[in-house]
Amino acid sequence: METDKSSQKGAKTFILFIFLVFSFLFLFLAAFSPVFCLAASKADKIHHGHEAVQLYAALTLHDALGIALKKSPLLASKKNELSASSEGVKEARGELLPRFDAYSSYERLSDPQVVVPIKAFGAKPPTFSRDQYRTGVTVKIPIFEGGRLWTNLGLARLREEVSRKEVSFTTQELIYNVTNVFNEILFLKSLEKAQKETLGALKKLRKDAKTRFSVGRIAPVDLMRIDAQVAQQEHDLVATIQERKRAMELLAQLMGVEPWRLGEVKGVLREPDFKGLESQTETISKLIQERPDIEKAKEEMLLAKKTIRLEKGLHLPFVDFVGDYGRHAGSGFEGDEEVWSAGVKVGLNIFSGGVISARVKQAEERYLAARNRYEHLRLTAIRQALNAISKIREARQRLSAARLSLKSARESFRIEKLKYETGAGSVTDSLLSQAVWFQAEANVHKALYDLLHAEMDYKFATGRVKYEDR
Repeated sequence: METDKSSQKGAKTFILFIFLVFSFLFLFLAAFSPVFCLAASKADKIHHGHEAVQLYAALTLHDALGIALKKSPLLASKKNELSASSEGVKEARGELLPRFDAYSSYERLSDPQVVVPIKAFGAKPPTFSRDQYRTGVTVKIPIFEGGRLWTNLGLARLREEVSRKEVSFTTQELIYNVTNVFNEILFLKSLEKAQKETLGALKKLRKDAKTRFSVGRIAPVDLMRIDAQVAQQEHDLVATIQERKRAMELLAQLMGVEPWRLGEVKGVLREPDFKGLESQTETISKLIQERPDIEKAKEEMLLAKKTIRLEKGLHLPFVDFVGDYGRHAGSGFEGDEEVWSAGVKVGLNIFSGGVISARVKQAEERYLAARNRYEHLRLTAIRQALNAISKIREARQRLSAARLSLKSARESFRIEKLKYETGAGSVTDSLLSQAVWFQAEANVHKALYDLLHAEMDYKFATGRVKYEDR
C-alpha cells in the first residue's frame, strides 16, 4: 500500500516537473519572440528594402575606385571571412581556459535506487527512490593535450593572417581591374570621337562627290567607293559604341552597382612616368615578396606545416582536471544532499587502426603541396613582372611611332583632299589617306592605353597597386 502511495506521489511529482519545464519554455519564447521578430524585421529591411536610386555621373577614376572599395560584394565577402577567422582565434584561445557547465536532470527508474549512499557505518539508512533529480556544475581544466591546444591557437592566428592577406590581394586586384576597365572606356571614348570626326569628313566628301557626279565629273564607281567607306565607318562606330557599353557594364559590376546607375566617366589618358624602372628590374625577386598573394601562399605553407604537428599530437597522452559539484534528490525531493567529485583524467591512444598515422601523412603531403604552390606562384610572379616591363618598353616605342605616323597621316590627308578638290587627285587616293589618318589616330590611343595597362601589370606583379596612387 505504501509502495502504491509512493508511486502515486512520484507520478504527481513527475507531472509537476514536466509542467514546470513547459511553463519555463513558454515564458522564454514569449519573452524573446518580440526580439526575434524585431531582428527579422530589420533583416528584411536590410535584404529586401529598396535602396534609394543613386546615379553615378561624371565619374573620375578616383571616384570609381572609392565606390568599388566601398560597395564591391567580392571585397565585402573577403572582409567577412577575415572577421570569421578573427573569431576563430578567440575560439582557439577559449579552448585553453577552464570550462564550466551547469546541468540539471530527471530520471524515472524501473526500480528504486539509492539517492545518496551510506556515508558511515551505523549512520542513517540511505534514501531509495525511483525518481532521481540531479543538478550541479562541472568543471574541466586542460592540463596537457599533447600540444594540440597551443598548436590550434597558432593555426587560428595563421588562418586570420591568411584571410588578411586575401583581403589585401582582393583589394589590389579590384583596383587593378577597375583601373584597366576605366582606362579602356576612356580609350573607347577617344576612339569613338575620332571615328565620328572621320565619319563627318567622309559624309562631307560624299556630299561633294554627289555634286560632282551630277555634273559628270566623277565616275559612278568612285561614288560607290565613298558610300562603301561611309558604311564601313558607320559600322566601326557602332561597334565601338557597343564595346564601350559592355565596358561600362563590367565597370558597374566591379563597382558593385547596377549598370543603369552609371552615367558617363570623365578623364583623359595620360602617359605615365616610368622613372627608375630600369633599376627596379634588378630587384624583381625582392619586390614580388610584397605581393599579398605571395605572402598568403607563404602563410598557407606555414599553416600546413603546423597542421602536421597538430596531427602528431594525437599520439601523445592528454591530462585533464575534472570536477563536479551539485545536489542529488529523490522522489518529492526527499533525501536532498550535496554531492561532489574531483580528480584527474588521463588518456592515451594505443591503437587507432592507423587513423592517426594516415592523418599525419595527409598533413605532410598537404605541406609539400602548399610549398610547391608557393614556388609556382613565385616563379609566375617573376615572369609577370618581367613581361610587364617588356610590354612597357614595347608600348612606349609603339606610342612614339604612332604619334609620328599620325602627324604624317594628317598632312597626307590634307594634301590629298586639296588635290581632290582641285581636280588633280582621285577619290581613291583621298579615301586611302582618310583611312590611314583614322588608323594612325586609333593606333595612338591604343598604344597609350596599352602603356597604361602595362604599367598596372607591373604594379600588380610587384604588389604595389594602391588606391592613393590613382
